[in-house]
Amino acid sequence: MSLFFAPSTGGFYKAEIHGDAIPPDAVEITAEQHASLLAGQTNGSIIVADQAGLPTLASPPPPSPDQLMMWMRGERDQLLRDSDFTQLPDTPIDPALREEWRLYRQALRDLPEAITDPAAINWPIPPAS
Repeated sequence: MSLFFAPSTGGFYKAEIHGDAIPPDAVEITAEQHASLLAGQTNGSIIVADQAGLPTLASPPPPSPDQLMMWMRGERDQLLRDSDFTQLPDTPIDPALREEWRLYRQALRDLPEAITDPAAINWPIPPAS
């Protein structure tokens, strides 16, 4: 079984499957190298080509500010869903505590506009129940 890694695509190829469709820059690797690379990828590394075009493991790049903001919005939306019940009229909750929850939820909604550094989010603290 002949295995190849192509730096141009970042993909692995088997001669038996891909035949003539293997990119011209592909380099042959062993089954052991392939297994080691996939194990590293499973543990959070990424597979990249080194200067010789051989596959190697590397740390993934940090998330971009846009990716951090998308993550923050997802977390914020979940916190809002988790606290929806506090605003229902039939929830047995003290009116003062309900107001604290309302203010907390508003702070969550305002969070995207208040962020200056997406890598250091200052999350609102929920009221004590």
